[in-house]
Amino acid sequence: EARLLHQYRIGKMSAFLSGGIRYSSEETNRRQKGVGTAAGDFDLSLTKPYGIDLHLHTRNYAAFAENLFNITSRFSVTPGVRYEIIRSDLKGVINNASFPVHYSGDRSFPLFGAGLQYQVNANGQLYGNVSQAYRPYIYASVTPADQLTQVDPNMKDSRGYDIDLGYRGQLKDILQYDVNVFYVYYGDRAGQLTMTNPDNSTYLYLTNIGNCASRGVESYLNLSIWKLFNNNSGLTDIRIFNSLSYTHARYTSGEISSNGKNVSLAGNWAEGTPEWIERGGLQFYYQSFTTSIQYSFIGKSFSDANNTKLNPTGATGIVPAYHVWDWSLSWHFLKNYHLSGGINNVANAKYFTRRINMYPGPGILPADGRSFYVGVGVKL
Repeated sequence: EARLLHQYRIGKMSAFLSGGIRYSSEETNRRQKGVGTAAGDFDLSLTKPYGIDLHLHTRNYAAFAENLFNITSRFSVTPGVRYEIIRSDLKGVINNASFPVHYSGDRSFPLFGAGLQYQVNANGQLYGNVSQAYRPYIYASVTPADQLTQVDPNMKDSRGYDIDLGYRGQLKDILQYDVNVFYVYYGDRAGQLTMTNPDNSTYLYLTNIGNCASRGVESYLNLSIWKLFNNNSGLTDIRIFNSLSYTHARYTSGEISSNGKNVSLAGNWAEGTPEWIERGGLQFYYQSFTTSIQYSFIGKSFSDANNTKLNPTGATGIVPAYHVWDWSLSWHFLKNYHLSGGINNVANAKYFTRRINMYPGPGILPADGRSFYVGVGVKL
């Protein structure tokens, strides 16, 4: 990878040009699910061939350029472009594949974007960005990982763009904040659908399931209560922090076949995307001692595109909302010593964040219960 940064002037306007090129090559020989012997000593010989024996090779070429134009002392524009080329090869055997495991393809993606920033005053900035994006399907997307999943052999790469507009600033060292609105378009989104066999058993189908649009608001706040009322705060401080986001992510198009009929996905929740995410807490500083308590709330979400509420296998369904409290502390003493510790999931909440269809599933993957950690550091 090579990069270049060049500063120049256009009349009285200063500008910065940055560019670069990148090349990478990656090869993996993946061997799994081999049946070994019953020998008492260390033995890697097999009694049956590997259930998964794959050779994967990926090459990536990319070039980019962007230019920062300082239109005025307060207003700047940064347009940019990037071109990606991906060459992928996959061949081998996999014991539960529903189609021959062989794939070779070249894909290229021209991507454009631009950023704007306006310095409203000494303490605040107005900013905005628009950029294209892509998500190439990976090898895991074209090879089934388990007996419950079938993969669409005609999987396509996902393409989209995002737009955001926000305002950020600070008031001395008392208050820092950032608020922005965003819109993300996700075309040809790859995901899972819960399908039914003729015998009424279910399986998961991994494919391009439709187009999705997300819009919402994100905000961040960090306020010093101590410095708000104490001009000479010294090494003592009490701060409140909060990060809050609202995301309305729904499918705008897409359909599946159900009981011989095409059923639209439009209006369904995007899987794995809760509407509300809230993280906030309190920090206390006293000389070399710091402690904080944080509260997290994650709203409910669905694990598949057709918003299955209940599946007998447990591989898909609702992921309920959950609340978690965490506490941590840090203390530096005698110049060269450091003590840290904390408790995760203080209230020992019972929750899960994922549903899986492989080991140790299918079913939910429970999160950890209450746990603690202690660390000691010495600087010599």
